[in-house]
Amino acid sequence: MEITPLRDVDLDAFVDELWLPAQRELAAMTSYTLADDIRAGGVSYHRKRLDSDDAITYVGSLGDDLVAHVSAAVQTPSPVYEQIRECHVGELYVDGSIRRRGAARALLDAAEQWGRAMDCERLDLNVDVQNEAARELYEDVGYRAERQNMKKPLDD
Repeated sequence: MEITPLRDVDLDAFVDELWLPAQRELAAMTSYTLADDIRAGGVSYHRKRLDSDDAITYVGSLGDDLVAHVSAAVQTPSPVYEQIRECHVGELYVDGSIRRRGAARALLDAAEQWGRAMDCERLDLNVDVQNEAARELYEDVGYRAERQNMKKPLDD
């Protein structure tokens, strides 16, 4: 798999072939409902990221097929904490046809290298509780849980 930074010229194909399937898969695991015009929102969101010096999206391809991506951005903690630079991995998606073949690990490595180049001190990410394969991968490459996000519906 070849890993390259997302380019503006590839944005529409990226959103259609990778980002939208990832969002649909994620929505199926969560209590969220996708917006009606998710595609336009995705294009706008990633176009802004392309213009940011503090964000990166890497795309994995096999030949002409886009098969995986990772997005990361530099963040700082709440102002009550020491202000360090952290690399937050906001998105990681691998097409089902190539999962468990090293693509996610290679993309995480790319995000980690980018974070180092951006003078970040650590990486962080969020993972859905039921995504056992992702949690196992993250633990295998050195991530450790520090917090847990809990939700409660407020029914009428």
